[in-house]
Amino acid sequence: MISKPAQPRRPEDFLELVERAKRGRLKLYVGFAAGVGKTYRMLQEAHELRRRGVDVVVAFVEPHGRAETAALVQGLEVVPRKRTEYRGVVVEEMDVDAVRERRPTVAVVDEIPHTNAPGCMNRKRYQDVIALLEAGISVIGAMNVQHLESLNGLIERATGVAVRETVPDSFLKQADQVVNLDLAVEDLQERLRAGKIYAPEKIPWALENFFKDQNLATLR
Repeated sequence: MISKPAQPRRPEDFLELVERAKRGRLKLYVGFAAGVGKTYRMLQEAHELRRRGVDVVVAFVEPHGRAETAALVQGLEVVPRKRTEYRGVVVEEMDVDAVRERRPTVAVVDEIPHTNAPGCMNRKRYQDVIALLEAGISVIGAMNVQHLESLNGLIERATGVAVRETVPDSFLKQADQVVNLDLAVEDLQERLRAGKIYAPEKIPWALENFFKDQNLATLR
């Protein structure tokens, strides 16, 4: 379990690391479940960095229909996604080459455990992030704790839910800063019921499965 930091570091602390680095720096927002505010906080930080004159772009953010999150994307430069056809369906992935060509100081990357569609440069998005870091681009990213490889078996035994997309612990260890976002279980479930996490048709299933009281308490 990742311990909760006593005092989250400020955006300017991360900026100091970025300015001193040749290889890109990595900052991760980690939560215990969807809906705790990782993407929201990342985008808030992106706006704060932009106001300070930092060249920051959105490399990949998926609002999932959340109006508050979508509103925060406004005013930020978004690198167009790469469109790939897979089994007759057009899938949009982060365009690593386009981000590297654009070469911002900082790129915002959501849903790091994601598995890319076949034909992409890398199989996993965390590998895309590593490619950006190696190109000298710093990354602010987000993921949930249940996607850590070392916790995979524990999470399945405790919650009965098999998490299929994982990130190796070595990736987390590369992070220069990790911010652990916390939220009371009751508040998270209220956000879910209000439609702020999933579409309405998915809410009953989520409350009966992953978002059960005991599951969330264990993850937290």
